[in-house]
Amino acid sequence: VTPNGAKSFVIRYRNGGRNLDFTIGKFPTMTEPMARRKAIKHRAQATEGTDLLAASKENAAKAKADRLAAKLARKHERENAERAKHETLGGFIDHKYTPWAEANLRGHAEQLRVLAVDFKAMHTLPLPSVTQWTVQKWAAEKRKSGLRASSVNRRITALKSVLTKATEWGVIESSPLRGMKRIKTDDAPKPRFLSGDEEKQLRATLEARQARQRLERDQYNAWRAARHLAPLQALADTYTDHIYPIVIVAMNTGMRRGELFNLEWKDVDLSGRLLTVQGGGAKSGRTRHIPLNDDAFATLVVWRNQSDDEPARVFPSPVTGERLDNVESAWGNVIKDAGIKAFRFHDLRHTFASNLVMRGADLTTVRELLGHADIETTMRYAHLTPEHKAATVALLCKPTAIAAVK
Repeated sequence: VTPNGAKSFVIRYRNGGRNLDFTIGKFPTMTEPMARRKAIKHRAQATEGTDLLAASKENAAKAKADRLAAKLARKHERENAERAKHETLGGFIDHKYTPWAEANLRGHAEQLRVLAVDFKAMHTLPLPSVTQWTVQKWAAEKRKSGLRASSVNRRITALKSVLTKATEWGVIESSPLRGMKRIKTDDAPKPRFLSGDEEKQLRATLEARQARQRLERDQYNAWRAARHLAPLQALADTYTDHIYPIVIVAMNTGMRRGELFNLEWKDVDLSGRLLTVQGGGAKSGRTRHIPLNDDAFATLVVWRNQSDDEPARVFPSPVTGERLDNVESAWGNVIKDAGIKAFRFHDLRHTFASNLVMRGADLTTVRELLGHADIETTMRYAHLTPEHKAATVALLCKPTAIAAVK
């Protein structure tokens, strides 16, 4: 019993000619019967020559070492688990690349969708195992399924950017796709644009769609009235929804789909008939200004006037009121009903540019209106100016040759 009243069970033993005291345990945590049983055991050990104090210190040191070893093992296990998250393609995309892309890439949503959908089968592979052979095999399968070479190249570029970042951040020593060649494509593909007849058919289909929507709403309201239910709001006599106006504006401004989704009324100057595409929402990152022709101007005026509230966005989602995220379903039905083959929403942009060039607009002006970063992209429309090319080639003719022809 210590001066402060603490009580312990102690056994006295001899070792090396010395009387030594070894504490068995504290009271009342240890009871007297428990202490006696332990005392008998320790007395036997002391009789055999064991130094109880030294053994206790060794055991304590061993226990401490074991605890440290276990702590280090748990630490290494956590580190390995964290490393495993990053060492597979899927883990690296989820835990490292996605947060970075969301903070730094303007088009991160589409890129992350491509990585999640198109390369899902590779997500379990360690990053160094995403080899050129693996990706080329994937590309060959996509090409057989009908995906265009340019589309395959874009998807592979997204994958390459992931592995480049993994290299940059020290996760892998070098990208296994470094030096991988792109699939050869036509450097000057002819853009798909609406012919005059197709444009007429598209507009007629949009009109018919609106008439059908109004009729269906009227029929449904009649059904509700017969059951003494309150009718739904009648559809506007102008535009029944956002599809018709967004198509007309796209076809007359050449704006990209994402730019249309981002467009706000503060960027539409109806008095000056000028539309501004803000650089933050543009693919090139550059702000540009597009004059509104009569068709686009009239459409926007009507669309603005039929709205009872004051929405921030020109084409908000009819469901959430926030940013519109797609028009795929409605657009697909319109094109199908119009009987127009192999025509995407993005091809409305090509229609805008092609119509300008065919009406004599110079390519530099077209480039500025479309917001292309370089003239090379705009050159895809150069084939639409055959008169200019013919006049240039005609310069090679000698006057005598021309006279002979006459």
